Amino acid sequence: MQPHFGQLISDKQSTYFSIGRVTTNNPQLILDNVNYIGKKNFVIHIKFGGGITREAILLVRVANHQLPDYLTKTDLTTFGDAVTHGDFLLLNSDADQLATFKLTEELEIEDPEDEKIANLASIRENTIQYVEQYLKGLQTKIDKLSQRKANHYFSSKAHYEDVKDFLLAVAPLMDLRQKPNQVRQDEWRLKLRLGGQ
Repeated sequence: MQPHFGQLISDKQSTYFSIGRVTTNNPQLILDNVNYIGKKNFVIHIKFGGGITREAILLVRVANHQLPDYLTKTDLTTFGDAVTHGDFLLLNSDADQLATFKLTEELEIEDPEDEKIANLASIRENTIQYVEQYLKGLQTKIDKLSQRKANHYFSSKAHYEDVKDFLLAVAPLMDLRQKPNQVRQDEWRLKLRLGGQ
């Protein structure tokens, strides 16, 4: 099955809304080396220009045939839940998994081309704001620590892996496009203050 935009499709477990064929630019993530002390900032480099761009079929899990709010507006609560529960599937067009889906319903969408562009833009915007919210929460947590503990925050492998795992989960959604020539080529640098001397 090759799902296209506007279809509701189901496998044995779930129902998905098909965004159809998209270009995903999975950015290169470079996290600071944390092995020295007295560091003022922990810097995360999200290099879109160094990313891996590929075509994929994007499916979004839906509940009770209701399309999620984050497809049309910024809604970090439902978006965060969707990321946590693995509600986004980016499948290669030849993926065996596609054969497990059956068409449930063809939604009537007035201007599917425009709607698809708007849905992709909304997912991108939710992703960017979700990352900013996550790092803001982490910054608040680090700021409450003593100077020494703040300095050493990322010396903990668990803390470092938490940030890395979070970024790996959301990275493929950061730059979803219609066509490969639309992907970002810039770098997004994010800093977490650690104190330092």
